[in-house]
Amino acid sequence: MTPRSNAFAVRVSRHPLRPFVPSSLRPLSRPAVFPLALSILPLCSCSNLTDPSAEIQTHVSPQTGREYALFRPSRYTRDQTWTLLIVCSSASGERAIRPWTGLAEQHGFLVAAPDLLASEKPLPLSLQEDARPRKNRDNETHILAAVEHIRAGHNISEDRIFIHGADKAAVSALRAGLKHADIFRAVSIVQPRFERETVADIGQSIDPYQPVYLSFRASDLLTGDEGRQCADWLRANGADLRLDPLSAGEDPERTVRFLQDVLRTTQWMRVHGARTDSGNPLELRFSVRIDPPPAQFHWSFGDGGESLIAEPVHTYAKPGSYRVKVTVSGPKLGELTRYVDVTVPAGTLKPTHGPRAVPEACP
Repeated sequence: MTPRSNAFAVRVSRHPLRPFVPSSLRPLSRPAVFPLALSILPLCSCSNLTDPSAEIQTHVSPQTGREYALFRPSRYTRDQTWTLLIVCSSASGERAIRPWTGLAEQHGFLVAAPDLLASEKPLPLSLQEDARPRKNRDNETHILAAVEHIRAGHNISEDRIFIHGADKAAVSALRAGLKHADIFRAVSIVQPRFERETVADIGQSIDPYQPVYLSFRASDLLTGDEGRQCADWLRANGADLRLDPLSAGEDPERTVRFLQDVLRTTQWMRVHGARTDSGNPLELRFSVRIDPPPAQFHWSFGDGGESLIAEPVHTYAKPGSYRVKVTVSGPKLGELTRYVDVTVPAGTLKPTHGPRAVPEACP
């Protein structure tokens, strides 16, 4: 029997991407296409959504040997699929996850907080330069390991995993979320402490179809300028940026509104391609991951070749970079198009926007 999806999973996703507008600035009524989503996902006006009685568990990742805190709503059952939110915080354990428990209980999602290495190490300046990249890699590894461990023991929907980070821990959420768009459907960043050099190596990894929520107080003397720099960097690298002005401190409810907005309006779809085991380095197999499954496929491989099957194998005539287009459609899906740049023979793919007239082939 196919598992039932819980309330947080409602998807009516045939609409184009659009700037995020906080629910507080939108009318409570929406077009007729969304009444079910609103009735199941009410927007809470509670002033304190922390549940002091909530049971928070501490687990250890077998891969990293480091801890992460996990909260499951009281109605959790493996008979249905669930949303997972990863929270990156400069706090650890229960202190990191406690502000989210009330919302997780109310809306029905799991929330986890991996223990991250300190954002600032008490080391000489000469050693901090080397320690920072290592810390970033270690935190990224632990975040991914925590997700893997949680998925192994819980019924998590692969298209409803999100990541959030604030303040000094925002860079950890940015790095893990943007580098692994195949895992994280969307990224949420609040009041970031941002330095371009800490993310300089991931700009080219950004998926333009992955929503990125950014909220900061422009008037804040300490972090306002860093928030603007983060927004500028995301725009320059083609991110699907959703700006939300912040008037106070971190507000988990606003992040949950963003997640609801993504589920209602932005269709999740991932395009994959890899070399086959035929021995021909110019031969690639393509596929898509999307829910609900499409009824029709139309692939254009960037060299004049096309296919109408779900997982085509295509052989390129020579090495180069090609822009691949795939359009899928179905009764419950509508029509959706994605573009990726594929490098042959490496077989690497990078999501991108729009067609390219001439393939960049090597001589």
